[in-house]
Amino acid sequence: MSYHVVAFTMAQVRQGALEFQRQLGATVDEVKDLKVYSASPFDLDERRRLKDRFGGDVVYFFNDAALHECARLGLEVPFIAEIPDAQLPRRRALVVGIPD
Repeated sequence: MSYHVVAFTMAQVRQGALEFQRQLGATVDEVKDLKVYSASPFDLDERRRLKDRFGGDVVYFFNDAALHECARLGLEVPFIAEIPDAQLPRRRALVVGIPD
């Protein structure tokens, strides 16, 4: 499975870039396999590595279900890369979705 990467600067976050969380969160009951992850807030080394790799202060990883749901809802999420699940942060936080 692959994950779709989004990276936001703090300025984008302050301007409302995280609105997707509320909109996707409202559909979790309908789309049970929807998952959006970020690096654990406690893993500062990993967060720094992701910032260096993807260029944003906050980096999110959307699974295919989340990507399709963004398209269905008409959300303009600026995906910048696609990575295999093996490259997800080992310590990660579920931002949107139902825990396994």
